[in-house]
Amino acid sequence: MPREIQKAYKNQTRSVDGKPGKKYWQNSVDYKINVKVFPETRIVEGSEIVNFINNSPDELSEIVIRLYYDVFKKGNKRDSRVNPKDIGEGVELKTIIVDGVNYDLANSDKIKRYGTNLTIRLREPLKSGQDLKIEFEWQQKVTLTLDRTGAKDDTSFFVGYWYPQVSVYDDIFGWDRLDYTLDTEFYNNLSNFDVNITVPDNFLVWATGTLENGEKVLPNNIYKKFLKAKESKEVIEVVNEKDLEGLKLKHNTWNFTAKEVTDFAFAMSDHYLWHAASVNVAGKDVLINSAFPKGKAEKHKKLTSIQQKVMKHFSEDVPGIPYPYPVFSTFIGLRYSGSGMEFPMMANNGGSGVPVTVHELFHMYFPMYVRINERRFAWMDEGWADFMENLVIHKFFNEDKSNSFYSRFKLVTQGTLGTIGDLPTVTSSQYTGDSYGYQAYSLPSLTYALLYQYLGEEKFFKCFNSYVKRWAKKSPTPYDFFNTFENVSGEDLSFFWEPWYFEMGYPDVGIKSFEEGKLIVEKVGYKPIPISIDVVYKNSKKSYSKIIDLSVWKNDNRTYAIPVPNHDQVESIVLNSDFPDFNETDNFFPPLKDSYEEKGVKSSIVGNYYVEDYNIELSIAKENEALVIYSNSWVWLNTILIPKDSVNFNTSDKTGVLKYLEDVSGRDEIELEYPKYNLKLKGIKK
Repeated sequence: MPREIQKAYKNQTRSVDGKPGKKYWQNSVDYKINVKVFPETRIVEGSEIVNFINNSPDELSEIVIRLYYDVFKKGNKRDSRVNPKDIGEGVELKTIIVDGVNYDLANSDKIKRYGTNLTIRLREPLKSGQDLKIEFEWQQKVTLTLDRTGAKDDTSFFVGYWYPQVSVYDDIFGWDRLDYTLDTEFYNNLSNFDVNITVPDNFLVWATGTLENGEKVLPNNIYKKFLKAKESKEVIEVVNEKDLEGLKLKHNTWNFTAKEVTDFAFAMSDHYLWHAASVNVAGKDVLINSAFPKGKAEKHKKLTSIQQKVMKHFSEDVPGIPYPYPVFSTFIGLRYSGSGMEFPMMANNGGSGVPVTVHELFHMYFPMYVRINERRFAWMDEGWADFMENLVIHKFFNEDKSNSFYSRFKLVTQGTLGTIGDLPTVTSSQYTGDSYGYQAYSLPSLTYALLYQYLGEEKFFKCFNSYVKRWAKKSPTPYDFFNTFENVSGEDLSFFWEPWYFEMGYPDVGIKSFEEGKLIVEKVGYKPIPISIDVVYKNSKKSYSKIIDLSVWKNDNRTYAIPVPNHDQVESIVLNSDFPDFNETDNFFPPLKDSYEEKGVKSSIVGNYYVEDYNIELSIAKENEALVIYSNSWVWLNTILIPKDSVNFNTSDKTGVLKYLEDVSGRDEIELEYPKYNLKLKGIKK
């Protein structure tokens, strides 16, 4: 157990049962901000008054301020390439006033600026229980580089990371001084915001929080529709294409307030449409907003309804925790339809599809409502969002329940399992580098799915909901998560935590033998994994499938016997098509090489295929007597091909199908399709 966690238990800020300790504390911040945005120059000009309350037991001799836009400052570290037009002086600070004293920005004894942090040395230490007033005036630009936030076109901006922000000082790490380098995300204080946003009088604004002066800003006809939407279950076109013609606001300063949130973002445009409706959550109406470019109404007309349905399921079914805020808005501003970025009460998405909508809306629970330190533990929020996205879609949006819920988790982890990049889950997000996507999304979502399978849905959500309620508006560590699940479930889960979260290794099971109706499964790898079996019978359309709980490996068992019904009629058995497995070639009865020979699979299928639409290369190779398809560009695409006949194959996770087309116009081709994910790849042999 890390020293920081031991210290927290000793100081009683955390407790070993997973609850916040008797002496748990966290600081709070109030922001009052006035900001002007000039679209023609992309300049953001602001002033703010910050009230910081020191709830810690410590005297603070300095205050750390985050200036995210300094990532674009000349010479500063960045994890990815940026638009040269963004590189400059970063945030242009004009004034800093602390408790009425004007600080000289050039005085390096009082002001230190490094990376994306600015440290203010206080004249006198801020004692426990005292508050501090800090005033800023600053200027920066809306970035051209970032997709998650920044300029979407000449007059459509999604503005995030835009104001001087007090860093977190907590009981584990003290001041959070980690740089923002465009990769890892955020960890913020619980704050209150009162924000005035001034834009040209033909621009609409959507933002974190509640619009307080709609009547003063919006033209009468639009304001009436806005009021109607706040009470309507039917979607209201608050601003349609006709409303945009000659749009002129009554007033061009919008006021939004938000209480007990972790950040503030806003979006603006002079040519976006606005649809809205409400959904009742725990007796209160929540306003749902959708904003998207004009001319795209047909494409995005279902977005508001999808948000309503998702919020209802989150609040009442899975996980069954009422949405905690009064508003949620989706702004369609990203380039890629499946991508999105979350802020309190807002998402900036690339499309209106169900997966991205579910994923980004769940982020209102993690990391917003439960204040996850994403800078160090991205897996504690992205992993949950990925898991919940798949569970909600499987339960409430997928009419075809024949597909395994677990197969998707195999799909996205199989290619990285057992590689050097397959680091223990608890590895700090600061150090995962090229493996960030796998470590933050794919691997943890798999582990949550395995925990869900082991505990069963009822006990799993009893644990999860207790975890959320204990840590709502607070900041848990990984140990608070582990201990809460053990405390609420009443089980010692160390047999699961240790291999899956703290150790290197991989899951691997294989067929040791199949004799007299007994399938003997051997645990070859270190990490415990459930056993799924799929049996096909001779001369029959009947099949037999079963999932055996991973608890069979609890006591260091190395083999497990599974009775197979009607064993004398068995044609084939496939092991763990639902779950990742390091070496899949020993998961088949009879062996795959026999199936290839029986089906007449041609060796000419082996080779490299170029997929022009995605500019990637697919490779089919023979490994351990099995055909494997993989891509160096798409690491997740690594799967064994199971023959249906000489030219048609299923992927081992049952989500994809491949067809081999020999000698088409002088070259061989393959067609790889994942119907569940609406993905089709056509490759031409090189």
